Amino acid sequence: MYIHKLSELPQNTDLHFGGKAMSLDILLRHHIEVPFGYAIAAEAFVNGTLCDNAMKELEVLCKRLPKKYTYAVRSSAIGEDGVSDSFAGAYETVLDVNKDDIKAAVETVVASAGNERVKVYGESRNVAYGEIAVVIQRFLKPDYAGVLFTADTITASTGVMVGNYVKGIGEALVSGEGMDGELRFQTVKYAYTGSKECAFFAKKVYQAARRIVRIYGCPQDIEWAVFKNRVYILQARPITTMFKASPESFVFNDSLQEELLLSKTNVGEIFLRPVSPATYSIVAMIKEMIGIPLISNVYGQLYLNISGLCSLLVSFGLTKEKAFQIVSEIAGGIPDGLEIPIYPFEKRSFYTKIINLIKGAVFQGSGKYDFGKDFKHRISEIGIGLVEEIRQTNTAEELKALWDVKCSAYLSKTLSAIMTGLSVKSLFTTREKLVKVCGVEQADRLLSDSSENGNIESIGTLLAIEDVIQGKMTSEEYKNRYGHRHADEMELSMPYPYENPAFPENVIDDYILAGINANEMKEKQEKRRKEAIRAFLEQYPKKKKWLMRLLQKYSQAVHSREVIRSDALRVFCVIREFYLKAGELSGCKEDIFLLYFEEVLALLDGVRIEEAMIDKRRSQYEKQLDMPNFPSIICGRFVLEEWEQSGAVSGYYRFGENQGEETDGVIRGVAGSCGQVQGIARVLKSYEEADTLCAGEILVVPADNIGWVKLFPKVSAIVTDIGAPLSHAVIVARELGIPAVVSCQNASGIIHTGDLISVDGTAGVVTILSK
Repeated sequence: MYIHKLSELPQNTDLHFGGKAMSLDILLRHHIEVPFGYAIAAEAFVNGTLCDNAMKELEVLCKRLPKKYTYAVRSSAIGEDGVSDSFAGAYETVLDVNKDDIKAAVETVVASAGNERVKVYGESRNVAYGEIAVVIQRFLKPDYAGVLFTADTITASTGVMVGNYVKGIGEALVSGEGMDGELRFQTVKYAYTGSKECAFFAKKVYQAARRIVRIYGCPQDIEWAVFKNRVYILQARPITTMFKASPESFVFNDSLQEELLLSKTNVGEIFLRPVSPATYSIVAMIKEMIGIPLISNVYGQLYLNISGLCSLLVSFGLTKEKAFQIVSEIAGGIPDGLEIPIYPFEKRSFYTKIINLIKGAVFQGSGKYDFGKDFKHRISEIGIGLVEEIRQTNTAEELKALWDVKCSAYLSKTLSAIMTGLSVKSLFTTREKLVKVCGVEQADRLLSDSSENGNIESIGTLLAIEDVIQGKMTSEEYKNRYGHRHADEMELSMPYPYENPAFPENVIDDYILAGINANEMKEKQEKRRKEAIRAFLEQYPKKKKWLMRLLQKYSQAVHSREVIRSDALRVFCVIREFYLKAGELSGCKEDIFLLYFEEVLALLDGVRIEEAMIDKRRSQYEKQLDMPNFPSIICGRFVLEEWEQSGAVSGYYRFGENQGEETDGVIRGVAGSCGQVQGIARVLKSYEEADTLCAGEILVVPADNIGWVKLFPKVSAIVTDIGAPLSHAVIVARELGIPAVVSCQNASGIIHTGDLISVDGTAGVVTILSK
C-alpha cells in the first residue's frame, strides 16, 4: 500500500513519507489534536504521476472521505520540515478542496517539486530535493490561525515562546502578507503577554506547544489554528536556524541551540583540550543517562552549563538567586550583573532517568550482571580486571559480548554508586558557615587542609612518590593506584600513564631530579592549619565541638568526592581499552577514536564505516585542536567568526556585545588558596610546555588539574583563567600552602612570561607590577 492514515504510517519500511507527514503522524500517536488525514508515499509517484496501484488506492480513499468536509492537499517532500532544512513555502499547497477534486490537487502539489523555488533553495543549501510525498487532511476554516516559535529565534532562549496570528486562514501569515497580532509567553513560570483578544485560547496553544517540545526534545516552529474554540496543530518542525550541529562532520555548537550561560570552570579543568569524537560521544551518553544538561560542546571545547544546573534547581522551587549561589561554588567567578538565562526543566524525565541510574539499569539488561558484594569499594579492582579481559579478546564477537554483558553493567553500576554515594552538602555549606563566624581569611586557613581522614587522592599522586622512594609502597602498587591519573585523563584518545612500560620509574626520576619534597610542604601547611584552629578556639572557645564536627564533615566530603572521581576514571580506562581493541580487530587502529561509541558497536557487528566520513571528522577534529582557547565564560550565542574578527582577549563573551577588554594591570578572580606572593610569571598554554617552568616562578595557565599537581612544589603561586574554590587542583594548592587565584577569565592572555606580578590568594587579586 502507498496510502496510509496519519497516526498509522508504517515504520521500518522502504516507503518514504517526508518530514511533514512523519511529524503529523508522531503528534497524532501522542494524542495531539491534529486534523485527520492521510499520506501518499513518495514511491507512489513515477515521473510526477501516480502509479496505477496508487491511483486505485486514491480513488478508493476519495470515495470513503466524508463529503461534508473539504480538504487541504500539501507537500511532504523528502528533506522538507527537517532539523536543518525547512523548504518553507517552496512547494505548492492547495486548500479548501472538494473530495472530487483531490486527484487534481495532488497533481498540482507533485508538479511543484520541479519549480524554481525548490531548485534555488535546494542548491543554495546543498541538499537533495525533488522527491515528494503528499498529505491530504481535513481542511479547517479557523477563527484564528498562527505560528508559534517555542524559543526566541534571535537569542535562542526557550524561556519565552513568541508568535503571530491572523483572523481566519493562516496562509496570509505564513506567506508574509499580513498579521493581526502577537502571542508571547513566559515559560519558566507561565505568563501570557500577547494580544488580549487571544487570551481566551492562548493557554491552550501554549500547553499544546509544551507537549510538542517534550515529544521532540527541541524547540519547534508550530502552525496552529483555532476552530470552534478547539486548538488544532497543523504542522510542527524544528526551528532550523537554531540547529547548527553536524554529527557526521563532528561540528557542534550548543550555544546556537539555546540561550545559555556557559563556564569552563570544572569541566574545562577536566578537558584541557578539545575532545575527540569518541570522548564526546561518551560524555553525551553519560549526560543523557543522568538526565541533567550538565555539559555543552562549543566546537570541541566543553563547558559547564550553568543555565542547565540553575534551571534544574529553579524547577524544584529555588529562586534564581539561590540557585546561582549554589552553582557558583562549582562555577567560580561570574561577571557582576549578568542575568542567568533560565529555561523550563522537565522533571518527569529527570526522575525516570535518576531512578534507572540508581538501579544500575541504564542499559538494557545491564543491571543483571553480578560483580559480587561491596561493588562501590571494588570499582578500581573490577575496572583493572576488565581491562585485562578486554586485552585478551580475539574476535569482534567476543569483544561485543564482553561489552554487552560486563562492561555496560560496570558503567551503569559505577554511575549508580556515584549517585548514591556522593555527599557534597558540606562542600558547599562549610565555608559559608565559617565566614559568618570568623571572616573570609580565617575560614580559608581553617579549610586549607583535609588530612583528618588521610591524604586526598589528588595529592596522593605526588606524596606517594616519596613512599615508593622510601620503600613504603612498591612500584606496582603505585601503578595500580595512580596509573590512570594524568592531565588528559578523560580524553579517550590519550594514553594513560600505566600504558607506558617506563611508568612509574620515569615519574620518580623526574621527581628526584626536581629536588623537591612535597611531604615537607604538606607538613608545613598542616602546622599552619593547626595554628589557625588554635587561634579560632582562643577567640571562640565555646565553639570547639561545633568547629571540629564541621571540619570533620568537610574532610569526609572532600575525601569522598576525590575517591569517587578517581574510581569513576576507571570507567574511562575500560572504554579506552575497548576502543583500542576494537581498532585493532577492525583495522581502524587510531582512527577508531574518530568514531562515536554507537558506531564502534555497529562496526563490531559488521557495519561498514565510510572512509569519507572518517576523513571529514579527522579534518574537523584537527581544525578544532588548532583553535585557540575560547572565552572562559560565554553568554548567549557564540559566533566563532565574530569572536575571531574582534581580536578580543576577554575571557567573557556575550553575543552582540563589544568584546574589547581594558585592564589597569589589576586582574580580579576568585580566592583559591590564601597567601600573598610576588614573583616572575611563567605562562603555560599546555602541560607539554611544563619543562620550561623554573623553580619559584608563578604558574599562569588557562586551567590546571590533577595532572599538573606534580609541578606545584616548584611554583610560588598559581593563577588560572578558570576554576573554583572546590576544584581538585585548588584543593591541592591549599594542602601544600601555595597561594592561588582562580577564575581570572583571561589572565593567561593578559600576563606574559617574564612579567613581575603579585598574587593575593586571600583577596583573589593579581596585579601586574612590570612587564
